[in-house]
Amino acid sequence: MVEILIWSLMVGSLGLEAALAGVLVSREQLAAGQKYDEEEEVLTRYESQEDNFNAPENARSNGNPKSAPNPVDLTVWEYKIVRASSDLFRNPAIFHKLCAEEAEVGWILLEKLDDRRVRFKRPIALRDAPRPNLPLFDPYRTHYGPLSNATTWAVASVFLSAIVLPAILGYALVSTTLTRTRSNWPPAPVQSLPSPRG
Repeated sequence: MVEILIWSLMVGSLGLEAALAGVLVSREQLAAGQKYDEEEEVLTRYESQEDNFNAPENARSNGNPKSAPNPVDLTVWEYKIVRASSDLFRNPAIFHKLCAEEAEVGWILLEKLDDRRVRFKRPIALRDAPRPNLPLFDPYRTHYGPLSNATTWAVASVFLSAIVLPAILGYALVSTTLTRTRSNWPPAPVQSLPSPRG
């Protein structure tokens, strides 16, 4: 009876852990969604009448689509936000390294939003500009630094051990219970096999 009680507690704890993990994951997703919506609401650039008023449609000299950039194109900007998984931009050396790398491809620091997000801008004409020696990174990258950190690995290992440990203990409990019950069975009578007649 005690084994059944312990076994049911272990299985129940797995269900409780799964429910708690589901609540935590959904809360994190909700917070990330709200943060993204908030960023988009504040940082989305809308086309103004001023940008489109002076730029004639498809005005290129000599029919060459890759001609010299129009002076109006130098006043039209493109924007990007570079994010980090942790508070990486709190360190001034890393922050200055990021700014120097982005400046290689024409991005200008617009603002540091927080220790995880930095906003850059550059003239849209630099998008098509030929570059003889390209940097090793993507000019349109939006993430900087490692994708995971030590905290992520610690949480993953704790979560994995919380799932695996009850499973191992449950298996050990069931196997010892079955071994005990089999040892309490009366011995089976030995039946003799009929001899072949030949």
